[in-house]
Amino acid sequence: MNRKLMEDSFRLLQAEMSPIAGIQLHLSPAECEQLFSVLERHDLEYDRKVHLLGIYIILTVAAERHMECAPHHPDLTRNILDGDYLYSFYLQLAVKYRELDLVAYLAPSIKKMQIARSNGDFADQNPAAGIEEFLIQEQRPQSRTSKAI
Repeated sequence: MNRKLMEDSFRLLQAEMSPIAGIQLHLSPAECEQLFSVLERHDLEYDRKVHLLGIYIILTVAAERHMECAPHHPDLTRNILDGDYLYSFYLQLAVKYRELDLVAYLAPSIKKMQIARSNGDFADQNPAAGIEEFLIQEQRPQSRTSKAI
């Protein structure tokens, strides 16, 4: 099941991403394991799992690209632009698949992580934990706000 989920998520991302960007998305099943276990704990439709895994992949690869930014690195500009493109692509995808509540929920932690990295703190980010916290909150009856949009 996880293999098919990964294949479907990568297929979706490649179809949605601009070919002009020239970004190849690579993430191993082991790197997705944290989110697989989250998705297994929640009763979600398959398409939503594909979308959430796609968002996870984008956030993970965007963070990796930005972490590869070092002065005098030959690919410095490319890594910055790739990471920035992927963060904007994350927003586009989230809007398209009506995950605005997720974006709002993750925004403070993503912003804090970006600020920390700009100050030289490259501690690991765990988007799977944020997604799980969001899914738990979403299951509470009063939390469904922008899903009707």
